[in-house]
Amino acid sequence: MRITLVHGDITEQPVDAVVNAANSSLMGGGGVDGAIHRRGGPAILEECRTLRSSRYGEGLPVGQAVATTAGDLPARWVIHTVGPVHSRAEDRSHLLASCYREALRVADELGAATVALPAVSAGVYGWPSDDAARVAVTTVRAARTRVAEARFVLFTADVYAAFERALLAAGPSDEEIAARLAAQPGERWRELFALADALTPADLEVTWRGGQEAGPGVTQAPYPVYGDAVERILGLLGELGVVVVFGWPDWVRGNPLWPGGRGLEDAPVADAARLATAIVRGERFGDGTIGHALETGTLQAVLRRLRRWHDEERPR
Repeated sequence: MRITLVHGDITEQPVDAVVNAANSSLMGGGGVDGAIHRRGGPAILEECRTLRSSRYGEGLPVGQAVATTAGDLPARWVIHTVGPVHSRAEDRSHLLASCYREALRVADELGAATVALPAVSAGVYGWPSDDAARVAVTTVRAARTRVAEARFVLFTADVYAAFERALLAAGPSDEEIAARLAAQPGERWRELFALADALTPADLEVTWRGGQEAGPGVTQAPYPVYGDAVERILGLLGELGVVVVFGWPDWVRGNPLWPGGRGLEDAPVADAARLATAIVRGERFGDGTIGHALETGTLQAVLRRLRRWHDEERPR
């Protein structure tokens, strides 16, 4: 999926679906919500009233999404989602992330290939633009969806700039990562897979060192030590461009791939690279992230996904 940014008016986007930052009543409001209802005309409000009288008698809950016609908009559908009001006393970022995940889930149900999204909760709901952009970009980047293009349409220059920064921090796209992997020489891939095939239970064992006094009043922190085969595999992952530069701590938040790799077999190969990055970069804290990945089979799952890409999906 491509993530693109547009500085402009979301009601003018010729896409399959437009995401509306609605309020729970679904009856229209200010900001993006009001603009969509005004431009889309009464057909949108009519379907919203039908939803209120049936499925959502008490309103659309925060973090959920539902679709209606797009009326007179240059789109086929409007996907309404209700963002959370920002709170300094409570972390509600999971609700904000849910807005984007649910909107894309509804888009998949509709068969929408192109979706225009606003900066949910970044207006009158008070969410700081940089954090709103971070949650939006990392959530959409991690989403399992058939949507081909997620187009963030930002009305003000400051919010657009925040999304530019967030997209840069999110690192390379799926396509860019796959192209980087495809450019690597075959002998390196063969070495990686040969090492993976030859791994034994002994190779997967982790030895912890340190933890003892290194001098008067000085205790050396414990640190994990891995076998030669594992160390060479980790080195090859870096040489092959599998370990990429991006904001992995944000990517792992709420991501079903982290930490056990659940669903990796059906994910883009780029997500194998992102998961490998989180495993390897997390090790900088000396907390045994790699050891945990070996114990749970997560690193092995990354290697299997890379092999399938190499054997079946890699451009020839």
